[in-house]
Amino acid sequence: MTASSQAFGGSAAHTNPYEASSAVVPQIRPARMDDIALILALHREAFADKFGGAFGPDRAEQGIAAMMATWQRQGASALRGMFVAEHEGSIIGTITVRTREMLRDDANVAEIAFQEQLGVWRALRSLFALSLLDHNIEQREGFITDVAVLNPYRRSGVARGMLVRAEQEALLRGKHFLGLYVSAANRAAIELYEHSGFHVVRVRRSMLAWLFFGQGQWIYMRKDLV
Repeated sequence: MTASSQAFGGSAAHTNPYEASSAVVPQIRPARMDDIALILALHREAFADKFGGAFGPDRAEQGIAAMMATWQRQGASALRGMFVAEHEGSIIGTITVRTREMLRDDANVAEIAFQEQLGVWRALRSLFALSLLDHNIEQREGFITDVAVLNPYRRSGVARGMLVRAEQEALLRGKHFLGLYVSAANRAAIELYEHSGFHVVRVRRSMLAWLFFGQGQWIYMRKDLV
């Protein structure tokens, strides 16, 4: 199980948190196992609505522990395709590009780890909620998830740099296009992706996603690479 995360909410266009104001040029490198705690801390900030919807507003710590236990049991394969942006020794951003070849049947690993941390009922609820954000990756697709930038480094070009790195990775893996989902309410992220060459393909509507996350419309965007 991996966290198929997208940023929730969003600022108005004139206060786009992803647009560069003062440039930061981080090192963008593959994620390592010893990065897990820092990655999850960053994701907790960036995806607060998602964590609250999936685990409950008072269970974020247990949810993070469940995700950490899952990744640790999966080993390095859990971080395949994930990159971190590192600046002055700190992780300030993440992005993941998934491919069909990376998919694996690891539901049992996640289920056991979640049950140990959350109990049976809450584990089932959380796994179901996260499954609402899943995507069936096409053979020629590099699917982008986990786009997150630490708050003090937003509007500094970090997200754009990570998208460029994800595009390079997809091309190296022989993929023809990039795809991603973004909340229809997240205008800042939509503008970032449009400026990076993505276009809207379709809108997915889900009452269940609205019930869990307060967001019921998700836009699938695509960028052709070849």
